[in-house]
Amino acid sequence: MNTNCRYLLESPRITGHRQQKTTCPKCGRKKCFVRYVDTHNNCSYLADNVGKCDHENSCGYHYTPGHFFCDTPNWADYVKKSTTPDWTPPPLPPFQPLPMDLVMRSHSPNSFLWQWISGPCALQLNLDSEVLQRVYEDYQLGATRQGEVIYWQIDELGRVHGGHIMQYGTDGHRLGHQGWVHARLIREGQLPLDWQLYQCLFGQHLLAQRPHAHVCLVESEKTALVMAAHHPQLLWLATCGCGGLNAEKVECLRGRRVTLFPDSGCYEKWARRMDHTTGIEYNISSRMEDYPPNTDLCDILF
Repeated sequence: MNTNCRYLLESPRITGHRQQKTTCPKCGRKKCFVRYVDTHNNCSYLADNVGKCDHENSCGYHYTPGHFFCDTPNWADYVKKSTTPDWTPPPLPPFQPLPMDLVMRSHSPNSFLWQWISGPCALQLNLDSEVLQRVYEDYQLGATRQGEVIYWQIDELGRVHGGHIMQYGTDGHRLGHQGWVHARLIREGQLPLDWQLYQCLFGQHLLAQRPHAHVCLVESEKTALVMAAHHPQLLWLATCGCGGLNAEKVECLRGRRVTLFPDSGCYEKWARRMDHTTGIEYNISSRMEDYPPNTDLCDILF
């Protein structure tokens, strides 16, 4: 049975309404599990455990419709006959950048993350205060009223693709809560339900400012910030997660010298994905593979 076209991960583009994320059956984290919907049956959910966890690296749960049907002897009971032949999803809405005013109004050092980087982290790594200030300004960091950091994704043309919101403790460790600026704007009616996030690299806007800098690509935005302060001669960008690396996103790196530093456990995945790129002079460091899973460059500094 071909499930590739009929069963798709829920999204506003497909259903016409906001994505309803639930608790992951494996890791137990809330609002991180996206279920598959049946596009031939009013986009109803196939089953509550058939879907994908957002935490691709630390959890990795992905139970597909194909696996579900193989594991379910009476799978035909779940499939209603449809009068809809060859369902085709509607075209994606065009890229609509967020207003730069959002970035300017949120620009603040009052996130718990930046207070840690500019305080305990800076003391331990003996980071230069002028370099730290430049990193803060260069990456245009934002903060919410709750002290969450906003990682703005801005491309080399100055267009704002999105704002990744993440909460950290005073020790610099992530607390698990994360979200996106556009999701809040959609809830408030300031963006249409079908507004589509087209991600770019964190720090991508700096490519135009530093055309000859050697680019270093990591997963975490936090790691990019710490390494930018620790090794300012290099240009540090982030994919925003292990699954955030793809050929389309790194197209902006054509003609650049690039070194990739995947977290431990992701080396092979990143190597396969870079096989699909052209015009980029790159090396992939296997340095982190000597450490426990999910360890990154920032972790080994402390």
